[in-house]
Amino acid sequence: MARYVEAIGLIGALVVYLVPSLEADAREHRHAFAITMINVFLGWTVIGWFAALRAARSPDGGARFAQIARSARTAIARGTIEKLVSHVQHGAPFTPRLAEARIVDVRRAHFERHAKNSHRTFR
Repeated sequence: MARYVEAIGLIGALVVYLVPSLEADAREHRHAFAITMINVFLGWTVIGWFAALRAARSPDGGARFAQIARSARTAIARGTIEKLVSHVQHGAPFTPRLAEARIVDVRRAHFERHAKNSHRTFR
């Protein structure tokens, strides 16, 4: 029984020791191999372990930007879909964007002013 506890403890310690390597691999970090080498050879020094963990958690240049772009496209698509669905479900008139609303308001005011002036002259 004691050997099983020791074996579980050893495996647990090994997993904790390799957390930076596992995290770099899970994040598909560009420098995962280098982080693993730092972790394996210098991880026994606490500074080496924390350095590997910091490197594993640092954003990976191109992959990070691609992930941000994907999440931004997804958020924009969800917002557009929600707006269209609410428009269809509630039958509410579509509200234009702020710049388009100003143009519509200016044209409407100009048309109403012109209609009032032309209406007065014909009476």
